Amino acid sequence: MKHRILFLFFSFALLAAAAGWDHAAAQQRQLTPYEQQRIERNRGAVTIIGGGINGTYIRYATDLANVLDDLEGNGMRVLPLIGHGGGQNVLDILFLRGIDMGLTQQDHLAFFKALNPKLYGDIEKRIRYITKLYNSEYHLIARTDIKKFEQLRGKKVNFWRPWSATDIGSKTIFRLLDIDVETIYMDTAAALEKVKSGEVAATVLLAGAPVSGYAKLKPEEGLHIVPLGPDSLTKEQYAKLLEIYLPTRLTHKQYPNIIAEGQEVPSVASGVVLAVYNWSPQNERYKKVARFVDAFFSSFDKLLKPPRHPKWKEVNLAATLPGWTRFKAAEEWLAQASANPTPNNRQAFNAFLQRSGAAANGKTYSDTQKDKLFKEFMEWSRTRRQ
Repeated sequence: MKHRILFLFFSFALLAAAAGWDHAAAQQRQLTPYEQQRIERNRGAVTIIGGGINGTYIRYATDLANVLDDLEGNGMRVLPLIGHGGGQNVLDILFLRGIDMGLTQQDHLAFFKALNPKLYGDIEKRIRYITKLYNSEYHLIARTDIKKFEQLRGKKVNFWRPWSATDIGSKTIFRLLDIDVETIYMDTAAALEKVKSGEVAATVLLAGAPVSGYAKLKPEEGLHIVPLGPDSLTKEQYAKLLEIYLPTRLTHKQYPNIIAEGQEVPSVASGVVLAVYNWSPQNERYKKVARFVDAFFSSFDKLLKPPRHPKWKEVNLAATLPGWTRFKAAEEWLAQASANPTPNNRQAFNAFLQRSGAAANGKTYSDTQKDKLFKEFMEWSRTRRQ
């Protein structure tokens, strides 16, 4: 028996060695042009999972593809994927093969950690962020006779899709308000028709304003955005919301048909994050995302120009997120940019000055003042990241 075990051991060793020799020989032989093309094209390809076809998530992913794709050569290739929203995107980043990055919400790591500590207790170690992108505003559409969220108690409210950012955000908001509703799921267009007919009390979306489907609503349809702010909630309810969400206001410019000129509708917003799995730096997937980070950050100024989504102007690449850790390659890029200011840094800073309140009020800066402010800005960025 002992001799048989030794024989099997040496047989497996010889097979393994032969396999190793075959692999080494394959590596040493010259690749065909077809094989070389396949390697090069996959080397620069990354996937980004977004949301629905008309949502802001997929618009951002598409903007990145339009700006960064190098279709003439074998460089960067960004593949936007239709997804089901923020919560599902977290699951897809964690578990699906072939998903490099995804857009999700700032509060989702805490949501999953609380949902199932056994499964997601270390989620903050498994998922990293590349940058915060923009704020998603909470929109609740109802008939004009519904003035407050309290009137929705016990009624049907559409939360769009299970595990979406809208679904998770809505569950969180209604829980904080201590208002129980009957949750249903359907697409926005169908939900709006049922709200008009009275079959459904309201429909919601957590998305970057303006939402195209809502911007097309007309006054005669009898729908409006229900306010979510200090005048429509109790002091305690509003305080609970602000522990998680940012206060914001939806404007006439965003929704000219359902918000009167000169008026605003209070609501709350949640930060949107470009998230990635926490690959080891030695892993090829890490290297692919690192190449994407370099292309993205280096070309950021191109995303600020039309026809890209106007919310790109809200993005601060160096913004930090409580409870999140930045992807190592992104942190290193920002540290290098802070230590060695580039023309892109200067262009972004000058654009910031032009959009700032001081510039809007007619204030101008001398070259000396600009240099001083720029140095302070770069130092602030460096210490903020630390």
